[in-house]
Amino acid sequence: MLRPAGRAFCAAALLLMLAGCTSQQPGPGSVPSSTASSGAAGGATPASTAPTSLAPSASAGSATSLQAATTPAKPASTPKPSGFDFSARSLDDPTSLWVVVDKRRPLRPRTYVPPDLVTPQVPHTNVPQLRKVAATALVTMFAAAKRDGVTLYSLSAYRSYATQKSIFDRNLASLGRATTLNLTAKPGYSEHQTGLADDLGDGSSCDLQVCFESHRAAKWLAANSWRYGWVLRYPLGYTRITGIQTEPWHFRYIGTPAATEMHRTGVKTLEQFFGLPASPDY
Repeated sequence: MLRPAGRAFCAAALLLMLAGCTSQQPGPGSVPSSTASSGAAGGATPASTAPTSLAPSASAGSATSLQAATTPAKPASTPKPSGFDFSARSLDDPTSLWVVVDKRRPLRPRTYVPPDLVTPQVPHTNVPQLRKVAATALVTMFAAAKRDGVTLYSLSAYRSYATQKSIFDRNLASLGRATTLNLTAKPGYSEHQTGLADDLGDGSSCDLQVCFESHRAAKWLAANSWRYGWVLRYPLGYTRITGIQTEPWHFRYIGTPAATEMHRTGVKTLEQFFGLPASPDY
């Protein structure tokens, strides 16, 4: 136990320490902790006001890293594409480049016919028809592949409602219902009817076969098609989402900006990219 004199000495010392803390001012170049914190946050543009870009940049990466370091981690989710107007009309309108057609999203009307079908001058096994913008992009992509020593063929592009019905009914009779539903879309539910899809091959025995995936042409398409606005529509391992077995030959035109964003984010299906429900069956 301290004697009275000792207690008095300790009390005086404590008062001197408190006085020093309250009178101390920031020295030159020092920043109060509250200001430093707000300055760091200000260095990263808030997500709500950050400019969107299809191509990642160094500054965007720095802002992302800083934000990740200063905000709580959120549950993993599908990356959302930036710079796009996600209106229901864009995804339902058959004239939209972003129209999504699957087992739960038929064309409206189901007998829709694209208004601007043209015939692209490309190697083919069946004379192709595509919407003009898709046809132009296809010609450009085929030319780029040829420069890289890869020859591509258009195997089956636009199909009318009547043509799709004929194919579906024929497969139904020869393959049975279960197999047909995994291989062939019902009439009115086919991407080919949009004029924005084409089955591509290299003129080999693996055309329209899963073995095409191992061919140089398929690998070139998988690596480069997005540059020309085309994406692989039914990738391996995503049947539970698309409702269609893997088709390494089936490519869909969605436009270069959307295809670039899809490639950048690593999203594999249109259902995931546009935030739509999976479509495993009708």
